[in-house]
Amino acid sequence: MGTIFLVPLSLIFCLTCLSFAHPSEIADVFGFKVLRRVSAGHDFDLLIFTQQWPATACKEWKKRDHSHTCSMPPKADSWSIHGIWPTKFGQMGPAFCNRTWLFDPEQIKPIEDKLESVWVNIFGGTSLYALWSHEWTKHGTCAAILDKFNSEYKYFSMGIKWLSQYSMSDILQAKNIVPSNTQKYSLVDINNAIKEKLGVDPVIECKKEDDENFISEIRICFTKDLEPTDCDGVVWSLNFYGQTILSNCDKSKDITYPHYISNSLITQLHRLIYWLQWFTL
Repeated sequence: MGTIFLVPLSLIFCLTCLSFAHPSEIADVFGFKVLRRVSAGHDFDLLIFTQQWPATACKEWKKRDHSHTCSMPPKADSWSIHGIWPTKFGQMGPAFCNRTWLFDPEQIKPIEDKLESVWVNIFGGTSLYALWSHEWTKHGTCAAILDKFNSEYKYFSMGIKWLSQYSMSDILQAKNIVPSNTQKYSLVDINNAIKEKLGVDPVIECKKEDDENFISEIRICFTKDLEPTDCDGVVWSLNFYGQTILSNCDKSKDITYPHYISNSLITQLHRLIYWLQWFTL
């Protein structure tokens, strides 16, 4: 009688799940080389590159719980990456295209230091890898049907590249739109600054608090050939004095572009005020 080989059920399960994959990725499962793919059914029309404003993200995080702390970029007043999101016209998605393709921190080790500076997990007290894991699992596994995104390294490297090319910090500053806790800016001016530079319609997202608009995210869209394109057709639009702007911001109010003030700086200011009061007695 010939030898009978028993194959572990876990291995059979893994091989079955991986039947959905893109042939360009090869994984090592229990010592076997197998293909990792993304379902061809998870197609999309555009890629949305989303940058977030850390000061607003921090404000929202602390609002959820006053004990929360924030992990800010080395330059607190600089836009950071939120993610690259494959998207169909008229909706957000697809998402979670291959739940078996788990995030592996070892794959991005060569660029981890850079990611810590520009693709920052603002939510202090959570894992260093929490944001990257979420973005890869939800969005990266869908973008991976394109060769230029078919690995973690490529996906996150493209984010770094795009931030250097399309930094909202640079684009807005060129039009004298800078972080401030006293000055506000019109939605039209922010939109025009971006559109004049890039030649495409961006998406401008706000968080509303105490009847104010706080700038939260700016999104620009790319074709599958990685060319900048209008985000029209992906989200709703506002008609602002005859100009179409893609935004959820309250168009009747100007926008706060908040400057981040750390707790240590606030403490120093309180000490200075106390010292001045004492000195003038």
